[in-house]
Amino acid sequence: MPSESFLKSIGSSLFWRSLDKLAGFIKHIVIAATLGLSAQLDVFYMAIAFLGIFVFSWANMFEVIAVPDMVKAWQDGRREEFRQIASGLFAFSLLVSFLLAIVLYLARAGVAEVAIGFDQDRKRLLADAMLWLLPVIMLYMPMRSIVAALRALRNFSSKYRAEFLISLTMLFSVLCFWENEHVLLWSYSAGVVVAFTFILSISRHHIFPLCNPFSFFIRQVFRLAPGLLVLQGIGYVFVLIDRIFVSFLSVGEVSALAYGMMLPGLLPLLLALGDSFITVIAEEDNRAIRAERLNDLISMAIYVGLGGTAFLLTLGHVIIQVVFERGVFSADSTANVVRALSGYVWATVPMLLIAPLERVFQVERKIGLMVRRTVLGLIANVLLSAWVLFGLKWGVYGVALATSISYWVMLLAGLSGLECLGYDIEKGRHLKWIGWNIWALIFAGSGFTTLLPLLGSGIFTLVVGVLMFGGSMLLAGLSCRGRERDLIKSVIKRCLS
Repeated sequence: MPSESFLKSIGSSLFWRSLDKLAGFIKHIVIAATLGLSAQLDVFYMAIAFLGIFVFSWANMFEVIAVPDMVKAWQDGRREEFRQIASGLFAFSLLVSFLLAIVLYLARAGVAEVAIGFDQDRKRLLADAMLWLLPVIMLYMPMRSIVAALRALRNFSSKYRAEFLISLTMLFSVLCFWENEHVLLWSYSAGVVVAFTFILSISRHHIFPLCNPFSFFIRQVFRLAPGLLVLQGIGYVFVLIDRIFVSFLSVGEVSALAYGMMLPGLLPLLLALGDSFITVIAEEDNRAIRAERLNDLISMAIYVGLGGTAFLLTLGHVIIQVVFERGVFSADSTANVVRALSGYVWATVPMLLIAPLERVFQVERKIGLMVRRTVLGLIANVLLSAWVLFGLKWGVYGVALATSISYWVMLLAGLSGLECLGYDIEKGRHLKWIGWNIWALIFAGSGFTTLLPLLGSGIFTLVVGVLMFGGSMLLAGLSCRGRERDLIKSVIKRCLS
């Protein structure tokens, strides 16, 4: 099984996740055209938010918790210890998944009551949704535990291919059975079954025969579990809080919030900087070198994140209109989604960086520091969301903006925590880089806004916007002085090769 470098992992992530998101976008186009911002769509996204807390957060923990230990075991030639961890972690995740499936099945009516703003019809639909999602509950965590072993071996692309299989299965199911009222739910379950089968087939020699899920090696791995589970789950808590608050608004607002988050969340999903970064820093014992790599990563996140923010602020309405506005997805639906998008877009840079910061804290065995800073962001999110929704009456825009501010609170607190651990965060370098990029993006935005009355709206407008913003970013990257120019050149060369 060939190993992959960090830059190659980013390229692999971009390729497979681009295919994944393309399939997902086509699926959402069909859904938007046939369902619009409806109660059925509200229920689907609320159910996914619940799975985030109960399933995806655990799955994320299983994917990263054992990577440092497996990396060390493999590097030191302790192959049997590596297999004991990989197989034992898989067996443990199976036990947790089946217990969780039983609990959620029995408590599905009570879980639905958490969506306190929903009427009784939508609560009933939400309880029924848990039945259709049982395969996801039972298989998603074990699948991600296998991915941990692959990541330790620097095989990053298998996870992205599995995610593509999920989206592709859902796309075909929605295209073929779009009239079925439960297709969104059972198609996701079918996709997870296909992806699980693929991941297990390429990793079975590391997994079978199953090892003891309570062995000494597994107990050692889980010494950081409580804090790490909080870190992995906090993003899903943010999503659930947003959707609970918006459930008090009219039907379709939960869907608008989910669609509004789709574009700002696209870059962090495509690049997946935290996925491979944990392997890279786990292999390096020198903290100064870790800090150097972290600063380079921050520079790249600033470069991509600021460009994405400016682009979505300027062309967000056009993108939503071109992609979704057809069928029962009306101009009013577009306006609702754009309001959510304009609040979420400010979180692009923090979403790119928070996951890599968490990986550094994990490798340093200082999970508690990041947990405290993350809880601070969560408290800010709850207080701000309540204020903007019930006090200022800003609707979906206010809830999305409150989340963006909270992400910045988490990011800045996390960077402060790393400095306390002795990491040199080159603030002067990054501030200069931010200023350099902002000037370039202001130039691109001003030029595009001047041309907009001549362009109107449509795909041609998007193409012009991509060329103008992309050209300005490329010029800014190649014309600056210092480390950032070398980084941009190296990434371009690797992409071209």
